[in-house]
Amino acid sequence: FGSRAGGSPPSATEGPSRGRRRFAAPMVADAGKAEALLSSFKAAFEAEPCDLPKCAQLLAELKLILFSGLPSLVDPSPSPGAGEVARSTLELACFLSIRQTDLQGFERHVSQLKMYYNDDKTGLKPSEQKYPILGLFLLHLLASDRLGDFHTELELIPMQDHDNVYIKRPIDLERSIMEGNYAKVLEAHKEFPKLYYPLFMERLLDTVRLKVGASLERSYENLPAKQAAAMLILNDVAALQEFAHKENERKAQEEVNGPNADMTPSLTRRAPQGLVRWEVKGDRLHFKRSEERRLAIPALDLMVNTIGYATDLERIV
Repeated sequence: FGSRAGGSPPSATEGPSRGRRRFAAPMVADAGKAEALLSSFKAAFEAEPCDLPKCAQLLAELKLILFSGLPSLVDPSPSPGAGEVARSTLELACFLSIRQTDLQGFERHVSQLKMYYNDDKTGLKPSEQKYPILGLFLLHLLASDRLGDFHTELELIPMQDHDNVYIKRPIDLERSIMEGNYAKVLEAHKEFPKLYYPLFMERLLDTVRLKVGASLERSYENLPAKQAAAMLILNDVAALQEFAHKENERKAQEEVNGPNADMTPSLTRRAPQGLVRWEVKGDRLHFKRSEERRLAIPALDLMVNTIGYATDLERIV
């Protein structure tokens, strides 16, 4: 055991060097193949028009090499070269996920990137794409109404970097939403870059409309349709009618799902208070409440909301 045929153990220099030579060749070959494939992926991604299915195929092949041939996604500090290839691949994967409107894939790739962005032992030069990607991720959390996660991620970014333009944008948007200054959100929607941001800004506007709609339901029995359209950041009454139809469908789906629906309260998502139907009649928007649920005891809603607020505040603080 531990000896060669001649009976003598391998020397201290011979054994390890043979071991390194045995595994170094395929490692170098895989690294070279990964770099070549990454170049092809970049070229396909930057081409106009971009062939998204081809990019997805190249990304899948590249991931296979990185996971099976290189330890870069398991250990972010095997070598600067391997880490650079893996980091660049994941950064491109983030942007590809946005183009594909694959938000789960985007979130997964950002999570994998964090070990390169947050680990000082990688030996990599700072990435120019770090803050654009982190800024988009913050915007994604804000648009998803996940304020607790938004502030958790913000705490991981050094305070001195909060003035970075890519980080400052979602911070300012969150502040405007908390203040109820939705006009600033609309203005920001017009000012943001056209590449990658529109997907998240449209979702953020939808979230803002739901917040405004929930406030309108609690404040009015009916109101002028043009005024409601303006408050909901909609172009005209026709857009309001379409929004009211979608809102009724969403609520009907929640009513069918019952306890299986996501009713977890937060600072912006309150416990359900009965079904309210939207209806545009003539020049007014009417809110029709279901009588059988209007007389529900509010103590339960108060308790659930309070627990939800306390949970959010604990995560933020």
